[in-house]
Amino acid sequence: MNENFSPTNYLIAGCLALCPVTANASNLAETAHGQAIAKVLSEYGGPDKPALAITLLQDGKVIYENAFGNANLEYKVAATVDTKFQVDSLAWEFIASAILTLEERGQLALTDDIRKYLPQIPDFGKKISINHLLSSTDGLYGYRVMKSLGGWEPKEPERYETILPFIKGQKALNFNPGEAFSPGGDTRLVLLMKIVERVSGQAFDTYMKENIFSPLNMSNTLFLNENSEPVSNVAVPYLAEAKGAYKTTHAGGKAAGPIDLYTTIRDLSLWRAAMSAPAPGKKSLADRLNAPVRLDAGNVVRDISGISTYGQLHAGMERGISKFYRTGNSGGYASSIFHFPEQNVTAIALSSGLAYNGNYAMRIASVVLKNHFTEPETIDYAGIAGAKVRPELLRKYAGNYWNRLRAISAKVHVKDGVLHYSRTEGSDGRAAIPLSDSVFQLKIDGDDKYTIKFVEKKEGRDMHFIMANSDPLVFESYTPVSYSESALAQFAGTFYCKELDSSFVLETRGGLLTARNLRVGTVVFKPITADLFSGNKDFMGSIKFNRGNGNEVTGFQIAVDEVRGLAFTKIPIGDDGTLRHR
Repeated sequence: MNENFSPTNYLIAGCLALCPVTANASNLAETAHGQAIAKVLSEYGGPDKPALAITLLQDGKVIYENAFGNANLEYKVAATVDTKFQVDSLAWEFIASAILTLEERGQLALTDDIRKYLPQIPDFGKKISINHLLSSTDGLYGYRVMKSLGGWEPKEPERYETILPFIKGQKALNFNPGEAFSPGGDTRLVLLMKIVERVSGQAFDTYMKENIFSPLNMSNTLFLNENSEPVSNVAVPYLAEAKGAYKTTHAGGKAAGPIDLYTTIRDLSLWRAAMSAPAPGKKSLADRLNAPVRLDAGNVVRDISGISTYGQLHAGMERGISKFYRTGNSGGYASSIFHFPEQNVTAIALSSGLAYNGNYAMRIASVVLKNHFTEPETIDYAGIAGAKVRPELLRKYAGNYWNRLRAISAKVHVKDGVLHYSRTEGSDGRAAIPLSDSVFQLKIDGDDKYTIKFVEKKEGRDMHFIMANSDPLVFESYTPVSYSESALAQFAGTFYCKELDSSFVLETRGGLLTARNLRVGTVVFKPITADLFSGNKDFMGSIKFNRGNGNEVTGFQIAVDEVRGLAFTKIPIGDDGTLRHR
């Protein structure tokens, strides 16, 4: 255990030492930074918009904090820096902080088997540690996918007791803990919250209030539980409609789980200010949260889109400098955070009527980072000389590619002698500049460098999709198949999953294969290769059919990142036309 790290003591000391003063629009107006920030935020519009709250910190001090629009459009209630928003996945950082606080106190170790605290979890024959949960390397099924496959109502409370039946029904892990990374699935977050309760002897929301929020005077921050009263002083969530109109949504609610954190921009300023200013002689909690997640073998995980730090943020680059970031959205609410560790600059945006608000946070951060960037805002593709690649080699790379676990298809084609990459059927996609015979850089707006690399195999080839220095997202080349409606009939029938006690009816409609469940609707499938189909809903993004000795279809398996290999068995039909058994 690190004796130089004390989250609770440092949080309190940091808060008392800093007491950051909010810098509002008026007392920044005369500065160059203030004028530049005001210009960015003036684009949001007038008071007839839903709420938007912004904060900007530098060296642990708030240099700008303000709110715009209305917390309630119907009653013209102006938003303030104390207006509450549901912050979706920004809550994950606090869950990780709670675990690290308990570790520092010696009340748990990250190497502990989770069954020490959660004995109801099945013994899969492999130890799943708390560290595996924090690093998304646990191998457990993602409960959201399991809920959909099980035909559960989507707004069911996300509590430990709710997801436990799904975990108990899991017969095998997605992979050996610590040997692979899975960005999807929130099962780990609910389990971490329950471990905090078991170790502390307090409800999670109570523990967070007494140990994290109250010491920092974050009086307007709370995790909901199933018995929580309605949240007061909250921004009503809206969805944008045509011609600038907005309609209210029913986001949030009383579902207790990892996304149910309500907070304000002022409270998040306090949190981030404290993390930037540890007590003398103490290590910053931010250092622990910003540590990269690793596999058990020591490999650092550099996923394209998932978490890559213990604080559940993603590590990346912005115009040549390091950043940590996360964005989230839920039913009208949107949240985003961008933190630049080397410059100690953080920008946060919360809103109640945008699908994405990161552009505002990133642009106000850029105001104070202007002289720190080492690369331009956009890549000068004209300045990339490019390699000469033989036309026959370009034609060789053209074709269809498929990523199995994330159920993503891609297509490469040649147009006017230039290789193009696309994920949308019928789209020209992005032109690719050859850097060598096998590596190409995609022409994409912004400063992010995307490359594709072709790797030859004994059978076919792989295409590696890479963002900056991320681990590659591997696509396999394939030759598409098509089925006539009569041929699709072999996949029709009722398919049953014993673990979930759930079934789907597969049938053909107008040349398409569909799967139907009364509670979760209809999934439409598209054939990829023989017996492999992609679906238009995430929980069935990819399925692979199984066959018996007589080549008959006997069932299918789910093939998505969160649930790998869950089997559905085809139910035989008797001579009288009824299902023989379940």
